[in-house]
Amino acid sequence: MTAALTALADTCARLVHRGELVGWVAGVADADGQTVHAGGRRSLEGPAMTADTQFAMSSNTKPLAGALALRLVELGILDLDDPVEQWLPELADPRVLTDPAAALDDTVPAEQPITVRHLLTMTPGFGWVSEPGPLATRLGERGLEPGPWGPQMGPDEFLARLGALPLANQPGSAWRYHTSSDVLGVLLARATDRTVGELLSEHVLGPLELTDTAFRGDPERMATAYGPDDEGGLTPFPVPAGTYTRVPPFESLAAGLVSTVPDQLTFLASLVGTAPALLSAESVADMRTDHLTAGQRVTASGFLDADCGWGHHVEIRPHGLIGWAGGLGTIGYADPRTGRAAVVATQVSFDGPGTAQAFDAFWSLLD
Repeated sequence: MTAALTALADTCARLVHRGELVGWVAGVADADGQTVHAGGRRSLEGPAMTADTQFAMSSNTKPLAGALALRLVELGILDLDDPVEQWLPELADPRVLTDPAAALDDTVPAEQPITVRHLLTMTPGFGWVSEPGPLATRLGERGLEPGPWGPQMGPDEFLARLGALPLANQPGSAWRYHTSSDVLGVLLARATDRTVGELLSEHVLGPLELTDTAFRGDPERMATAYGPDDEGGLTPFPVPAGTYTRVPPFESLAAGLVSTVPDQLTFLASLVGTAPALLSAESVADMRTDHLTAGQRVTASGFLDADCGWGHHVEIRPHGLIGWAGGLGTIGYADPRTGRAAVVATQVSFDGPGTAQAFDAFWSLLD
């Protein structure tokens, strides 16, 4: 484990020297504890990167959403097969496009209601629409398209806009990425009359003592997000002003959290038995089970490899590895066979060559 982490640190240091990364933090955790290394800077002209640097987690927020929802199921607040319309009337009696690229009025009734289970498995009929057409266009116009941060509107407005549009697919028939996580957050808040932040603190962050994970970061510790520019260098990523450093209008369970590598290691280790248990063994097993059918998997192309599946808001990789990655340069997985968790945070978006190389090297931490 130490040798693999040292090798990855050497790789990241070379990428920083070549200008393909600005800074990085990487760590592993197992039954013996955590080991974390850091290098580079939090910004091009900023202070040194350290283990307590906070990163925009973007889609690495999603696994925490799954854990929170399953905890509320354990408490009897909701059931996986509950129709969501009892909390989200905006999604009652949805219409479904005859084809994802069809005209917005070319619809049929939904054959079944959307359930909590559909949200956890990302199969409610809405989400990332890659097929060019009126629905994809309207999602962009209405600020509903998936992105690396949360919706720039309040939860009620978000649901009103989403509920006014038809579904791309019949509920339960196709896997579509991202939007389910934000809808799940609104449902959990309405079902409990609490904010998403309050629920996350009480049921996930507090029990695991994740003190550096929140919807608002510390500007003195936040890493600046970067993306590749047209000349082969790096430029600040166009994050909306105040995102991750102010109270957001929408506490997004899809992409809203900031966190540190040590916090993420603790969370992932809790799902493989080497950190305090957050969920029951039954819930953890359910979270770590691939729930996709062959038909649902068709629309996962481009997100999930052919030999991978999707549990309750985590990817299921060969040999049972669980976790996910974030578009702004974070990745974290854990191995139930060994109890080992690994996390790398680069602060450069995943389309940057440095992050791609760091992600390739990441897998050696779990070998």
